[in-house]
Amino acid sequence: MDTIEIKKIAYTLELNATVAETAQRLTKELNSRGFGVLSNIDVQKIIKEKLGEHIDSYVILDVCNPTHAKKAIDTHKEVGLVLPCKVTIFENQGKVLISLYKPTEAVKLLGFTDLDPLASQVESELKGAIDALAV
Repeated sequence: MDTIEIKKIAYTLELNATVAETAQRLTKELNSRGFGVLSNIDVQKIIKEKLGEHIDSYVILDVCNPTHAKKAIDTHKEVGLVLPCKVTIFENQGKVLISLYKPTEAVKLLGFTDLDPLASQVESELKGAIDALAV
């Protein structure tokens, strides 16, 4: 997948903080906006434990707003294929990046155009939480 496609499906921001600090700050910010972090997957730790190899710090957050998720599931049970929302926080060439898989793109992939307004709302709220970290 080339960079143009990634930019289309992901909202990415560079931050001046560690991956751990960013994950902690984002979790607090999401909680204040009605979202919860269902899981915080420490990929670096898993790779070290399972393969004995080192990768740069990398976490995947599974993020959910129960009210929004229920609306989506009530409309299309299959939407669970792209739930919860994914946020990655990782080091890349000495920089820390936070990247959101855009809910609008996830819903588009499934063809559920009736969920476009909800996906846009969720995406806006998640981008707001991410942008708040840059201040």
